[in-house]
Amino acid sequence: MAAYQVLIVGAGFSGAEAAFWLAQKGVRVGLLTQSLDAVMMPFLPPKPPFPPGSLLERAYDPKDERVWAFHARAKYLLEGLRPLHLFQATATGLLLEGNRVVGVRTWEGPPARGEKVVLAVGSFLGARLFLGGVVEEAGRLSEASYPDLYEDLEALGFRFVEREGEVPETPSTPGYRVRYLAFHPEEWEEGTFRLKRLEGLYAVGLCVREGDYARMSEEGQRLAEHLLHELGEGPPPGVLPLPFPKGPPHLHEKPPVGEGVAHLA
Repeated sequence: MAAYQVLIVGAGFSGAEAAFWLAQKGVRVGLLTQSLDAVMMPFLPPKPPFPPGSLLERAYDPKDERVWAFHARAKYLLEGLRPLHLFQATATGLLLEGNRVVGVRTWEGPPARGEKVVLAVGSFLGARLFLGGVVEEAGRLSEASYPDLYEDLEALGFRFVEREGEVPETPSTPGYRVRYLAFHPEEWEEGTFRLKRLEGLYAVGLCVREGDYARMSEEGQRLAEHLLHELGEGPPPGVLPLPFPKGPPHLHEKPPVGEGVAHLA
């Protein structure tokens, strides 16, 4: 597999948002997810306000707030971007050349390579899900954690802090708690998103800081702005607002979401 300019591990709100902005600028992006059926899938329906021009804003439809419908619209927009390759695989460890990260190993076998590698793994490192008296290795309901990736990062010397999130009960799903590990604040450089222990490695989202959907979306945009500058594709971060280029008309349309795509939930 050829190297991407940016390889993002995790297609939640921050990872998908970063991929969206980078691909709009023509950057070759690999967006790796453990499940294509969980791309940008919210726990609860997102509520505005949203960052202007964001994937979060564009996937939102006030007339249809079902979480699987939101996921379907977001996935549709991502798949319409030519420089972006959205694919399903499970990252099991980092690929290293000396002290530089050049990709990830996968459970499926073929490695995924990138000039810059972003970990956007949310609540899936060392995660345990508590549902009544049941405990599972999962970062959210019915979605397994990244045990191999966590063990690899730990073996490389990364330090972590424990965090916990709670998802309330809804008419269709039970409430549950997730206890997970995030990178220790001293491992991460907020201004550049770098994980300082290794070259070419970045992190964004819940695996480094807490926040709601809008905050995760903003962080994804901010990471994209920084990486664009590093790649020579944009101004220094914070100098100008990251513009949203006009793409083909179909990228700005919302897909029809009805019974025909219910399997995407």
